[in-house]
Amino acid sequence: MGRRAKRDELAVAMEKDWENNEQTREQHKRSGWTRKHVSVVEMPGSSRKHVGMDETHKDSESIYEDFDLYLAAKTGNVEMFRGHFESLSSTTDQMDILRRRSPKGNTFLHLAAKHGNQNIVEYIAEKSPQLNMLMNSNGDTALHVAARAGHESVVKALLLNIKRRNEAEMKLLLGVANERGNTALHEALINGWESVATYLILEDNEVSHCQNNERESALYLAANAGFAKCVSLIIATTIDEERITDQFTLKSPIQAAIIKKNRDVLQAICDGNRNLAMLSDGEWRTPLHLAAESGYVEGVRYLLGLYPPRAIFRDKDGALPIHLASIKGHVDLVIILLQFFPDPEELLDSYGRNILHLAALNGRSNVVSYILDNPDLEELINMEDTHGDRPLHLATKHWHPKIVNDLTWDKRVDIKLVNDMGMTALDTAEHYMPPYPEYRQRLTWAALRAAGTPRSMSREIRRLQSSEVGSSAETYKERVNTLLLVSTLVATVTFAAGFTMPGGYNSSSDRDPGIATMLRHIAFQMFVLCGAIAMYSSIVVDVVLIWAQLGDRTLILNALTLAEPLIVIALTMMSMAFTAGVYLVVSKLSWLGIVVFVMGAISLALLLLLLLPLCAPLTSSNRVYRYISYCLFCLLIFAATRYPKY
Repeated sequence: MGRRAKRDELAVAMEKDWENNEQTREQHKRSGWTRKHVSVVEMPGSSRKHVGMDETHKDSESIYEDFDLYLAAKTGNVEMFRGHFESLSSTTDQMDILRRRSPKGNTFLHLAAKHGNQNIVEYIAEKSPQLNMLMNSNGDTALHVAARAGHESVVKALLLNIKRRNEAEMKLLLGVANERGNTALHEALINGWESVATYLILEDNEVSHCQNNERESALYLAANAGFAKCVSLIIATTIDEERITDQFTLKSPIQAAIIKKNRDVLQAICDGNRNLAMLSDGEWRTPLHLAAESGYVEGVRYLLGLYPPRAIFRDKDGALPIHLASIKGHVDLVIILLQFFPDPEELLDSYGRNILHLAALNGRSNVVSYILDNPDLEELINMEDTHGDRPLHLATKHWHPKIVNDLTWDKRVDIKLVNDMGMTALDTAEHYMPPYPEYRQRLTWAALRAAGTPRSMSREIRRLQSSEVGSSAETYKERVNTLLLVSTLVATVTFAAGFTMPGGYNSSSDRDPGIATMLRHIAFQMFVLCGAIAMYSSIVVDVVLIWAQLGDRTLILNALTLAEPLIVIALTMMSMAFTAGVYLVVSKLSWLGIVVFVMGAISLALLLLLLLPLCAPLTSSNRVYRYISYCLFCLLIFAATRYPKY
């Protein structure tokens, strides 16, 4: 039932109550109330009239007009409130006093309910039960406000006040929704008040099936909040099973329990109705799919106990729960699910892919490693999907260098196999390689080359490869220019350092005029040697790269092959020369000399760690060298797959 329909019923019920209940009329007349105070008046955009709203908020007097009365309602001083109220009643209509509003449309009843002042609430509600129905600018009744704040005693007082007169009105009030579509029960659940929610459910189970503007039912919110008792209560008190089932089509309570990984709520749902564990969503996914995808180990174990043995449930893509666990990299769940499905080579999705295909495609190296280490899963290693792609092809196509490296290290992986397009894994890498590849794409290609992955003999593949050769020339030229700039700077700095020796030179009056004063010191000798090596290496790099400027691709590649190791040597030697020179001039102060030496050693180690991968030939097919370069390759993979926070 819609919000307006609920309000319309409230209006009609209260109007009839006024007309039919003589005792109520007499009580209000003694209090100075008239028929106008409970009249139903038309509200903008509504098909009916609403209770107690015969004036707009701006026409009502301010709740702050008598500040002492406001403070009494806020602080819960019932004697003070009664005294001021009776005093004002001698000159002002009682209903007009109680209908005063704040800028947000709150009455004294809203104020007292918000602060949990039960005595004030009971006093106002006794004076005028109709005030229970008044709403503020957000569409909240006093019951909404009390439920949101978790004041159970106030909630009970408000409902009992109406229930004594008319139980039907109480149920209508429970179903009234605010501007967000929330009933009082919604507000209690959203704000985490389990005891309040339990009381409201017991008063009227019907309200637990209402949905707010976000299409959230009370059952969903209870599951999301982790209130297993409320979940059990809603299911147990609902006679029509269809009403429960309907709530699992959009925002499913069981999905909320799985996402929150709440075993108690999950069990409460399934114990209440075991069939709910078999329901599928719009993607045809069962709760077991959701639990496997989210990595909820305990939930998967529990749900497997509810399903028929070896039951197979597929989603729209033909994926089983074990496929989703593999896609997300939940290797512990893959292990558990393999115990229930012992023939993984039979478990394929709509694209003919097994769990290794999916793990390789999505970069889940932990799942790939587990499968490679498990001899019972050997049959999966070279299986093809509907396009003829093997796990190695898929890992290559989606640029996962670590997985490509792990697969190529395994002797059982046949690196010569081709897919339906006639391409090996190396062909795939070169076919999909963009003109300006990312580093992880280069690493993927390097891992395939290092493993000796062949190219196919297809003429079409050869044509594609030859057409892409020229596209990389510009990229190489940029590298040449960068290295040329660095080597020139190194040569300039080291040349200048050669004529500004630390410690200076002997004067003309000394025994050896013009000779360096620190000549016999080992740190000085280190400074000179390192500076000289850096100087000559950088000059050689400059000359080599000048040849590369001729534009011939072969010259460029040969120049880079020679220049890259030399520039690493030059930068390393320059760093060591600086450390030796500074240490030489501060060595008399032991602690400072040690600090300089340690800083230089750390800097040198980091420098080598960063520079060696740039010049090391990672594509060597020599297995001994592959073992040596494995650590460097892992470092590069780490650098290529970790992204800075900024």
